[in-house]
Amino acid sequence: MLFSFHVFAASQVVTSYEINGIKGDLEKNVALYLKQLDGEKVTSTLLSHAKKQVAISLKALGYYKPTIKLKYNNETQTLVATIERGPVTRIADVRITVQGDGKDDPLLKQSINSINLKQGDILNHSNYDAARKKIEGQLLELGYFDVKWQAHQLAISLKNNSAEVILTIDTGIRYQFGELVLGEETQAEKYIRSIAKFKQGEAYKATLVSEYNLALSTTPYFASVRVYADIANRANKQVPIRVDVLHRPANSFEIGGGVSESEPRVRFKWSKPWITEDGHYLESNLNVSQPQQDISLGYTVPVDDPNDDLWRFSVGYKLEDELTNDVYSKILTGQLQRQWLTDDNWVRTAFLRRDRETYRIGDAEQSSKMLMPGLSYAKKVTEGGTTPSSGYQWLLSAEFGLKDMFSTTNIVRMQIQNAWLQTYLDRHLIFLKANIGAMLVDDIDKVPFSLRFYAGGDQSVRGFAYQSISPEDEAGRLIGGKYLITGTVEYNYQFAESWRAALFVDSGTATNDFTDRVEVGAGLGIRYLTPVGPVRIDHAWGLTKESKSTRLSITIGPEI
Repeated sequence: MLFSFHVFAASQVVTSYEINGIKGDLEKNVALYLKQLDGEKVTSTLLSHAKKQVAISLKALGYYKPTIKLKYNNETQTLVATIERGPVTRIADVRITVQGDGKDDPLLKQSINSINLKQGDILNHSNYDAARKKIEGQLLELGYFDVKWQAHQLAISLKNNSAEVILTIDTGIRYQFGELVLGEETQAEKYIRSIAKFKQGEAYKATLVSEYNLALSTTPYFASVRVYADIANRANKQVPIRVDVLHRPANSFEIGGGVSESEPRVRFKWSKPWITEDGHYLESNLNVSQPQQDISLGYTVPVDDPNDDLWRFSVGYKLEDELTNDVYSKILTGQLQRQWLTDDNWVRTAFLRRDRETYRIGDAEQSSKMLMPGLSYAKKVTEGGTTPSSGYQWLLSAEFGLKDMFSTTNIVRMQIQNAWLQTYLDRHLIFLKANIGAMLVDDIDKVPFSLRFYAGGDQSVRGFAYQSISPEDEAGRLIGGKYLITGTVEYNYQFAESWRAALFVDSGTATNDFTDRVEVGAGLGIRYLTPVGPVRIDHAWGLTKESKSTRLSITIGPEI
């Protein structure tokens, strides 16, 4: 290694740097340090320290014998690093020894086998550190709270340009779930205990605690929830699980809104979370926009789990005026539903709905009465909280009405919806969505307006007005169809901590006989990530529209 000492004037400072002789990750690693020298006075001490830091940055990627030359260019005020990286250090052996209860734990073995340290690999210190953290994380996940590292070291042979990874772990015992301890007396104790998916004496698993915390947070009763393993008070191979909750007020109110199709939307929600000693609760929602207004009132009776095992009674009124030219609809509805989970964690809902609707398409006003029993299955699995990084969602529903049983017409109506998203390399997110619907009915003209299929809008085919994709009658009025098919492909790139850029293509049609054109919309958007979910702003073009006009929409909340 060569190095020259010089005496520099106090006015000489580093304003830029130059790296020669290396590329890729090595260059990036050295640059991370040299960037920090911007504005520093150039002295022999600085250069000596810089040389040591450059050597350390090279060692981190497996190069222990580099040749480093540093010099300062007075004219350009540039610190120039010329580096010969030398031979690379490779991993000769990985020895991981597990003692204690975790010795035969298949989940711990699986985690150890998946670490990114293999014989023959170039030594990378960050991979070594990540491997240790991954093992430690899995030990805590599985309840090994007394773990001790007997050895954790990299044995470097400069002579052989090799390294040995030596990890020896004494896991101690694996703890079990202990008593469920409530922080204070609460009338919701029955539901707090019923929602837990674990029992005292079962092997501890941290993900079950996290899921329990989330399940309690989504009940209507609590403003805040904290569930945690009380590790400090573990004893007799068990760790207590502590639950601290803060109840919602007797009445709570939420106001929200957005912009869709260049029209403002306002939402108001009132909830009363605790009406009886058994946890009955009440919710009311009001949504107002230029083309659509609706109000609903729901009364819920929990059976066991207030999230997924319940009876619900609801009534509502909905008005849709001039959604498209010469279209008007108002509907009064009442519904009784029973909701509970299947063994595969699908939310199953059996319902009986009574609708009374008056609608007008053109000059002809009609009315209908429908009594429709039905069944739906829904499932959503996500990771990442209010801003999911991965997940999927399904909704399958079927309902029917019979003319001989208090309905205006015979009808069978089915719908399948699916959404999927996945993040790659931390910054790239792919979002896919599909919606398929079909009706079995003899005469579409006898089907109430609210049951017909339409496409278009910011939740369907962006770039087209809400419910503007539909079969037309002789006068060009949009009358709705028997069938629906729409799809979305969207790509998001996270370019800053709280910001994503989006590109998307939507397509679909509503039709009676599949002769109608498939419409296509595409556009770009921006996503601002907040604690309550992303704020999504989209600007879309209707590519198959003659006018090629654009539409702007703003929505708040995750994709699924």
